This record gives sequence, C-alpha cells and structure tokens, in this order.
Amino acid sequence: MEQTGSIEEVIVAEVAATAYHPRTSKHSDTQSLVIIRDLLASCPILAQRAASGQLVGKLRHHQQVGHNDWVIDIALGTPAGPPKPPDSGDLIRLTAPALIQIAIELKSIWTEHGKARKNRLRDFNAFHSYARQYDPKTIAAAFLVINAAELFLSPLNLEARNREPITRHGQKGKPTYQVVKETIDIFRSIHLRSGASDSDGLEALGVVVVEHDNLNFLRGKPQYVDVQNKYGQLHRPATVARVPPALRVGDPLHYSAMIQRICNAYTERFR
Repeated sequence: MEQTGSIEEVIVAEVAATAYHPRTSKHSDTQSLVIIRDLLASCPILAQRAASGQLVGKLRHHQQVGHNDWVIDIALGTPAGPPKPPDSGDLIRLTAPALIQIAIELKSIWTEHGKARKNRLRDFNAFHSYARQYDPKTIAAAFLVINAAELFLSPLNLEARNREPITRHGQKGKPTYQVVKETIDIFRSIHLRSGASDSDGLEALGVVVVEHDNLNFLRGKPQYVDVQNKYGQLHRPATVARVPPALRVGDPLHYSAMIQRICNAYTERFR
C-alpha cells in the first residue's frame, strides 16, 4: 500500500503509465488498496482493529450466498482464528475474512456511457442485494470511476479489428460534460441507507471523474501503427477532471462522503 496522492491522482498516474485494459484486475486492485488506505486513515476504529489483527481484508473475495457466488472487490471483516497483527509496514493483514463486515464493489465507465451506466447501475443494485442476503448488518458500498475524456480508444475494439477503435463521447449534440453529469445523476437513484433496518440500498457510494483517452495504449505496438498514424495527434495527457463534472466536497456521492459513511456505519454496527 505505497500509493501516495488522492485516489483520482493514483488512477490517473496508473493509466498514464500503463494505459487501461478491461481484461485485467490491476486497475481495481490498485484502487482497492487506496480505498483501504483511506478508510484506515480516516476511521480510528478500523485502523485500530486492523493494527491488532481484529480486522482483515481480501481483494476479489468470493463468498457463497445461497446458490450464488458473490464476488467482492474489497471484503473486510473478522479473521478466521485468533487475531494476528499485519506484518511490519503493512496497514492490514490481507487474508479472507471469516465474517464480512464491509463489502465494496468497484466499477468504472471509461466509454460508451449510455450503455455502460445502465449496466453498472444493475451491478450495484445486485451487489447490495447479495449483501442483504448475506447479513443485514453488512455494510455494502460501491466506488465508481467515470471517464470524462472527449474520446476513448477501446483495446477490445482495437483487437477485434472490425470495429472502430475510437469512441467519441459527445452524443446527439450533447457535450461530454453533459453526458458525464447525466451519468452521475443516474446513480443518485440508489438509496443510501442510514441504518441496518433501513430499506434496501447501499450504505455508501463514491464517484470520481478522470480524463483519459487511452491512446497511449498504442505505444510500443507496431502492429497498430496505422491506428497511431490516424489518431495519435488526438492524444491528450491523462488528468483529474475539473469540478464540474467532478463532484464537489459535500456532494453525497463524493469520495470523501463514501469513506465517512462507511466509517459511521461500521462504528454504529460493530463497535
């Protein structure tokens, strides 16, 4: 957990260095470690229990819920067996929890916002449904990265060779800024629970916005020289999006609000 800077800065630095590909877990793993870092830095009870080994964590954890395999990007909870402090220099011991107290789903929308946002909304609703089936006290949270770049190079379309690799995000005359705002607003329909007895929903949802066109994916790939020649001049450096379309502090979907809501819920339910 050596990442420094805000989660948006970490995301931007990673995709600027390595580009983005949907068929790898490295992006979500990096984000997961930053979220754990920020939770422990902001929530004394979580930090204290992680340091003593009473709280452990697992990335990409599989949990059986009924007949279903519930996949959790970040699962935090009590250990199996006696508490064991993390190794020197580590913030938390990374091992499967015996009882999941906090479950966090990570998703992103890098391109094709109109279709992707509907899929991600379904993902989040299914996620908190699994959490309620598992244990009504379990804290279910979600984290979403949205790309506000004007265009995006899709590695999957590029590899298919029969599809246009570039998607431009302005739709039907709408500027990209408006498309991103509408995407964020769709997720405001998810109910944020105020207690374990509250109606179904998530305990917390955090949204961050970056700008990345992914054209750096072409670097060092001579097989795509024709695509580089055609689109290379459109490349812009990856950056954290300005506010707006990024959210202001105080917005219920701001990342800092997500961290605080998780801490509040944990303190109330598991102290």
